[in-house]
Amino acid sequence: MSLEFQEYRPRRILNVHNHADGPWFWDRYSAHPYIGCRSGCEFCYLRGGRYLGRRDPDSFDTLIQVKLNAAELLRRELARLPPDVIACGDWQQPAEDRYRLSRAMLEVVLELGFPLFVVERSPLLTRDLDLLQQISQSAWVGVVYSISNLDQELKLAFEPRSPGLSRRLQAMQHLAQAGILVGTSLMPIIPGLGDDRRHLEQTVQATRDHGGSFVLAGGLTMEGSQAERTLGALERLDRSQLPGWRKLYRWEPGSQPDYAPARGYASRLGRTVRELCERYGLRDRMPRYIPAGPLGINKRLAERLFLRTHDLELEQAANYRIWIYRKAAWTVDDWPQGLDRVYAEGGREALAGLPDVGPRLAEELVAWIAEFEPGR
Repeated sequence: MSLEFQEYRPRRILNVHNHADGPWFWDRYSAHPYIGCRSGCEFCYLRGGRYLGRRDPDSFDTLIQVKLNAAELLRRELARLPPDVIACGDWQQPAEDRYRLSRAMLEVVLELGFPLFVVERSPLLTRDLDLLQQISQSAWVGVVYSISNLDQELKLAFEPRSPGLSRRLQAMQHLAQAGILVGTSLMPIIPGLGDDRRHLEQTVQATRDHGGSFVLAGGLTMEGSQAERTLGALERLDRSQLPGWRKLYRWEPGSQPDYAPARGYASRLGRTVRELCERYGLRDRMPRYIPAGPLGINKRLAERLFLRTHDLELEQAANYRIWIYRKAAWTVDDWPQGLDRVYAEGGREALAGLPDVGPRLAEELVAWIAEFEPGR
């Protein structure tokens, strides 16, 4: 299959999100040097959304658009913003071998003192271990290796050109041994074929055995051309699974599938992975970067609130309950004054008066503030 590189110079590169991505990757900014991916995984969600713009989705893995001025743009745009976690880089091969733009972007992240998040399939990331260590020492680094499962048959069916599974685990181990926070993005979990306990446990155990400290689990989503390609891969692998998939996504022939299965399916996956993580001494969420200074406590408090939303999702709680915690987390995360100071000056009433907090959550915040006090 031929591969074309299209070089260009965009006018901007940085995405600034309204809120931190809690309780998942915790990033507030994102910037990537390439559009398209040579691995071309059939289930990749980037095929079906707005990522490619007006491009033909079938060109996802044959045309790689290269942002030649990625590092220069990143330096200019980041310099205007307060430090927070940035998801940055793309170590896909052969693009990064040829252009080395991700390394140049890491140099900017280090220069400006930003914490870094990386989600990756490529073992090439370890080439830049020197920069990752420096960023980790000066700010923070969190890395997740994307591993849908450890079943070679499923890999060949859904991601035949992606880097080898053993190479990804070896890269994880290399990072962990160098002191980098690293874990697994167990996504997307393949329905009916890779979502049983045995498959899930294999990946959790391998994460532990290769130095990972957490596993984030997520199911398969279906959208646009990606949905058709994923279903086609399934049909070539095991046609007997087709009726189950169509039922799971409420996908009648000639119609569009639901984006995701019903909540009960996601809850089952999440609860199983949480149980397995507990067995193997791992977390089922990635620890958050907490900055030094008076606002660090707000990040810690917001982390607790975000984690509570995940707990409630696993419990299949009513959506309004989940949103109570999510909106409060956004408020706390962005409050311009440390909430320990707010509490010291105004008591519970001051915390309860914050937008989307209220008396009940204020009680939880008070307990957590006491827990976070020095010496406790």
